Amino acid sequence: MTNEELSQQIAALTATITEKFNEIDKRFETIDGRLDKLQAGQDDLVAKYDSLKAGQDDLVAKHADLQVGLDDLRTKYGEMNEKQGHIVNAQKTIAKMQADLQHTVEEQGAKLEEDFTDMKATQASIQHDIARINRKMVVETGVRDTMHESVFSTQDSHYRDLDRRLRVLEAHFPELGQQGA
Repeated sequence: MTNEELSQQIAALTATITEKFNEIDKRFETIDGRLDKLQAGQDDLVAKYDSLKAGQDDLVAKHADLQVGLDDLRTKYGEMNEKQGHIVNAQKTIAKMQADLQHTVEEQGAKLEEDFTDMKATQASIQHDIARINRKMVVETGVRDTMHESVFSTQDSHYRDLDRRLRVLEAHFPELGQQGA
């Protein structure tokens, strides 16, 4: 082998190696593109994981807040149960008092009715006595005429007094007398 042949073989080998390296470079570029896509996907997954982690942390905080609220509700529920027990006891006491009051009212009503019946009987007796006294005064003793004269003289006296006052007013206010005429 001569130098020239060797040079040709080296040139051919160099061309083949250059071609192969170019193919390898293309493959590496393709692999680099794929790796860039994988890296971007991984970065996206990391961002999503971080977002999920932050969401989970928020959920944990909200759960803690809910737990505190639930504890408050349990406490308030216990207090309400206690107060409801007091209310039930108060209602029972009120019901007993109402029953006692109803019994007292019924007793007083019966006593009042009895007293009212007695009062009616007494009133009837008094009315009978007054009627008897009136009959004795008016019919038997002749007081009726005296009563009529007394009433008439009282009315006459009042009328004259009223007439006198009216004349004094008309004297002070003459227009009052003209209006009546």
